[in-house]
Amino acid sequence: MAIPQTSAVPTRHPIDRKSVYIAAGLLSGAGALISSTMPMIIGTMADTFKFSESQLGDIIAVFNLTFTLIAIASLFFIRRINWRLAAFLGSGVSVASLFAVTLTGNYQTITMLFGVMGIGIGGLYVLGMVVMGDSENPDRAFGVKLGLEALPSTTLLFILPVFVIPLYGFTGMAYAMAATCFIIGLLSGVLPSRGVKNNPYSLPTSVEATSTSNVVSLSSTALLTLSLFTLAAGIVFFSGILATWAFLEIMATNKQLPAEQVGVILALSMISSAVGAFVAAWLGNRWGRDLPMIGIVLVNLIALVVIWQSKSIVSFAAGAILFTFCVNYGLAYFFGLSAEIDVSGRFVALSATTLSLGGVVGPALGGRIMEGQGFVSVLAFSAICSILSLIMFMTATRITRAS
Repeated sequence: MAIPQTSAVPTRHPIDRKSVYIAAGLLSGAGALISSTMPMIIGTMADTFKFSESQLGDIIAVFNLTFTLIAIASLFFIRRINWRLAAFLGSGVSVASLFAVTLTGNYQTITMLFGVMGIGIGGLYVLGMVVMGDSENPDRAFGVKLGLEALPSTTLLFILPVFVIPLYGFTGMAYAMAATCFIIGLLSGVLPSRGVKNNPYSLPTSVEATSTSNVVSLSSTALLTLSLFTLAAGIVFFSGILATWAFLEIMATNKQLPAEQVGVILALSMISSAVGAFVAAWLGNRWGRDLPMIGIVLVNLIALVVIWQSKSIVSFAAGAILFTFCVNYGLAYFFGLSAEIDVSGRFVALSATTLSLGGVVGPALGGRIMEGQGFVSVLAFSAICSILSLIMFMTATRITRAS
């Protein structure tokens, strides 16, 4: 759909409004808060509780498991409930669990509370996905969403390592995150109470596909299979990303880089991630989908090599910033392709599992690989995931074009 020249966002469509874009994007930012600040969370918990890498990876894995479960469960109710009420509820659960996790130092209790946290925060992210999936221009909407959702994490990554964590440790960090979720939760009232897509409880038919998608000749089963295959490609991509991202701060510590400067690098990396999303939103399909993805995977591989070879704070920063530029840039294309294939709007919620399942696999495997073989093997795992996801993505786009 062509965007009118007189307005950046259409004003008649209930989703394609600036206020809704901002609210949904920032609520998604609350939903991505744990994943986006994972190196800081893991590093702070390691210092505070002295948990092992595998224990830390398992805590994040439990969080992402419940995140995944709420995404799957949402298939049955996301089109039936009031979206504003759901956003308020998700924010409340997020705030409560972040406060509660400061009251204990027990590993099992912290793991359980991170599981509860995954339900609230995951619900917010799922809601952001569904809202933007109802846009008349989902490619652009997802690019804008991914850019906006990086802002809360970027702000915290600048502030917490310098002003909060040195004085108040893990407790101060959790309180700051709870306050962030509370403030963002106030935007819930800006969301529409319902979506705009019709017939949300049935699979798309071939006739529906003809009228709403470029995928015009595939059956309902084939569309679902292709949608799930594209989802799997995104999960592989994000698993590789999080395997490195989750332990980036620990890698910097192993390289004996200054901790306070590493915090600034992580914040700059989040800005880079937001820039990548906005670049993807601007670029769209001007050069197709394959060429931009090939380019970003090459950049990702270069970034991993730079991180591996870095011996100074400058080279490490360059690698980290390049690496995170690729994250939301790549996800924008994965989400855009999924939205094009899913013409019913029902399965777009599953795209949230890209973050959660990737978050289960990435940190859990990354922690074990790092314990057994060191951080170089973690970087190699990320590279393999990046290449494999590209192959899967290009396979999906070719099937789409062929149909």
